[in-house]
Amino acid sequence: MKQILVSLLLLAFAASAAHAERRVALVIGNSGYEHVTQLTNPDNDAKGMAEKLASLDFEVVTGTNLSLRDMRKTVREFIAKLEGADIALFFYAGHGLQVSGENYLVPIDAELNSYVDLEFEAMPANLVLNAMEHSTKVNLVFLDACRNNPLAENLARSMGTRSGSVGRGLAKIGSGVGSLISFATQPGNVALDGDGKNSPFTTALLKHLGTPGQDITRDLVMVRRDVLEATKGQQVPWDNSSLTGEVILKQLEMVEPIEPEKPAINPQIELAYWDSIKSGESIAYFETYLSRYPDGQFADIARIRIDELKAKAERDKAQ
Repeated sequence: MKQILVSLLLLAFAASAAHAERRVALVIGNSGYEHVTQLTNPDNDAKGMAEKLASLDFEVVTGTNLSLRDMRKTVREFIAKLEGADIALFFYAGHGLQVSGENYLVPIDAELNSYVDLEFEAMPANLVLNAMEHSTKVNLVFLDACRNNPLAENLARSMGTRSGSVGRGLAKIGSGVGSLISFATQPGNVALDGDGKNSPFTTALLKHLGTPGQDITRDLVMVRRDVLEATKGQQVPWDNSSLTGEVILKQLEMVEPIEPEKPAINPQIELAYWDSIKSGESIAYFETYLSRYPDGQFADIARIRIDELKAKAERDKAQ
């Protein structure tokens, strides 16, 4: 019983600690590209993730189908909220590309007709990550941005002999202490959009992220299994972590133990039992009655008889 009580107190403490955490998230989904074929899922992915994170007590900054100007404005709004946050999270769905090992997130108005355009039309992924790591001890990044990217092909063609610096998919990102970066697929590979409302990666995230009582690294193992199954092994989500402890986005709810119902008292059995002991001269008879029927109809009389028998025993002892 003592162990159960201690466990309940620990759960209560953990739940109150989780509730006290300040959590901030940035969610961006870009589908409506103006100069290449539009993507099907990223805006749906972003809306789904925003709802999911709000249910996990995150204060969510959300943007969908953002131009570069709006993208920078949304990121700045998020960065302004990082001060004092315990957990920061960034989710991006849309086009992304790597050039010379650096990753860039692509707004909907980008054309990327030349290498010079890259610095003026795309956003470095590290811009967001560096701001998070500067302000927050626990940082979680999810990049569903490894889709086949015609903008990267445009850029590669314009670079001629230097086109080899435009890599396939996204490049591996190093993380500072306390950060986890999760990609929709392994570095250098291309992720799939899927046939449903959401991409395979986001579908799995929406299902498993914040599993009650489960560490986020275990959440991502379950995400990886689902994506492998959904893509028939073509896509393998990958992550890079330097977290220094467990990150549980949703604590197990404390459930108070249910007391077993007391069996109903049969008044006829109680009466028969009382009739069998009421003339007795042993205190044990009446104590046994009270243990069985503490609120019984003869409980007061039983207590009186116990007091009488104790007094009688004292008198006999004194003689």
